[in-house]
Amino acid sequence: MAKKMKSLLPKRIGKVKIGKSTRKGALADFLTSKAGLALIAEAVMAAGTLTAVKLKDNPRVRGAVATAKTKSVKAGHDAREAISYAVGEAVRSFSSALHRLPADRAPVADAPVWSPLKPAPAPKSTKPRTRRTTPAGAPPA
Repeated sequence: MAKKMKSLLPKRIGKVKIGKSTRKGALADFLTSKAGLALIAEAVMAAGTLTAVKLKDNPRVRGAVATAKTKSVKAGHDAREAISYAVGEAVRSFSSALHRLPADRAPVADAPVWSPLKPAPAPKSTKPRTRRTTPAGAPPA
């Protein structure tokens, strides 16, 4: 016997009761489809935009937006700088390795040599494993 799927819509949204026929009917099927989810996403974006328009004159909101903008610009600059440095070092290292003579490419005795990681040993059991034996002809327990 197949178990009936529970509705994806809650009984209440924002203290407003949603009727059973709405939750389990054609509207619920539409809202849980890809087109319905896109519609919901657009509605949420529109509500956010309206809220932002209303709050844009609030000085606390302006300060928070300015702080976030400054921090994101600084973080982006720092990330660009770090990536640029890392790529430059990689190119320099690769280039110098290509331009070395084959005799110079031999590993140095003091230099660390790469080796693959060894697998971790299996954990030891604290008590020995024993088999339970039953006498011949006895019914299994």
